[in-house]
Amino acid sequence: VPGWMKESGAMEAPGQLKEEMKAAWAKYFVRFFEDYLSHGISFWGTTIQNEPSFGGLPLYAWQKMKWNATGERTFVADHLGPALSRSEAAKHVKIIALDDNRYLLPEWADEVYSDPLSSSFISGVAIHWYFGMLAPVSVLTATHNSYPDKFILATEACAGSKPPHSGPSLGSWERAEDYAKSIIEDLNNFVVGWIDWNIALDTEVVALQSESFQWSPIIINATADEFLKQPMHYALTHFSRFLRPGSRRVQSTTVGIDRKKVMLTAFIFEGQRIVTILNTIQTEQEIAIEEEEAGTSISLKVPPKSITTVI
Repeated sequence: VPGWMKESGAMEAPGQLKEEMKAAWAKYFVRFFEDYLSHGISFWGTTIQNEPSFGGLPLYAWQKMKWNATGERTFVADHLGPALSRSEAAKHVKIIALDDNRYLLPEWADEVYSDPLSSSFISGVAIHWYFGMLAPVSVLTATHNSYPDKFILATEACAGSKPPHSGPSLGSWERAEDYAKSIIEDLNNFVVGWIDWNIALDTEVVALQSESFQWSPIIINATADEFLKQPMHYALTHFSRFLRPGSRRVQSTTVGIDRKKVMLTAFIFEGQRIVTILNTIQTEQEIAIEEEEAGTSISLKVPPKSITTVI
């Protein structure tokens, strides 16, 4: 947001949108979608603001703007929702609230959905994977149970964000495990999708990003004309390759195994049963997968420290 539209007067300083600028800010959203569509590029959704809670932190150096849940609710009801709905280019764009860490749920969802008008414009909430230790993953299921007609989408994750294991780490299996754990936990708690922040970075950008503790599944070495696929890339592939749009998660339980060390998620797609298993243990695990109603089962050995997808 340009500094002159904020109460603080600065793009990188904390502060909220000026009240008299809210209508203009909603028009900016519309103009953005209209101009892109004029070049043949359409959008399916938009969040209201990236990490709105961080917009109040004085030492957070990036561009930011503060919203609380009440502010998002009234902005959508009074400005953004009506503005998008009046535009042929933007009326199908889904509005997504929050776009911040899950510890703000379910209270944030309770507030933005409390007004029927705001709720009619908002399709779901977005979450990031940072600071997961501050709230159990069960808050996602609780939010879903309260608002089953609204989706939850994980919109940002990036390995290397937490000291002391921060910055670049070529070939890190631990980061692949972190990705797979997060995806499985989210999917098993009604999250409909999981998005990485950076799918590819070159070595120079990684060096710069390392100062802000970031990493990427694919590293581009332009000097050598090569790209390096990290273990994180293969962790993502187990879900993006086998879980196609329209896949539906089914309830799965584990017996006789530590579900925190051997994690799984199960889906159905066009008659296929798809089970993805993460083994974080250093030893091979012998597993039987049983489908109760069908009375069918298969047995397999899952390698140590591995991700396996069974179809």
